[in-house]
Amino acid sequence: MCKDAIVFRNSPEAVTLEAGVAYMICTCGRSKGGVFCDGSHEGTQCLPKEVSVEKTKQYHICMCKTSGNFPFCDGTHSIYSDDEVGKAVKS
Repeated sequence: MCKDAIVFRNSPEAVTLEAGVAYMICTCGRSKGGVFCDGSHEGTQCLPKEVSVEKTKQYHICMCKTSGNFPFCDGTHSIYSDDEVGKAVKS
C-alpha cells in the first residue's frame, strides 16, 4: 500500500482481465477510472502495480487501495465510510 494513496471507492470494481496480458493497476486512487494507471500518481510515492493473470475471467479489483491481496479485493473496503472516499487511506 502506498502511504500517499487515497480511497477511490469503498467497493470493488469487476473487471475482465485477459490471460498473459500485463496490466498496470492504479495504486494511488487518483487515476480517472480508478482501476488502470493513467499517470496521475506523479508527485506521490505511489507506483502502479503490474499484474498478469493466468486465466481470462472477471476479477474484483480493489478500489480502496488497501487490500491485503492487492490488486484483488479482500473486503478491506468495508472499513471505509462513504465520507472517507477521496481521502487518505488508513495505514
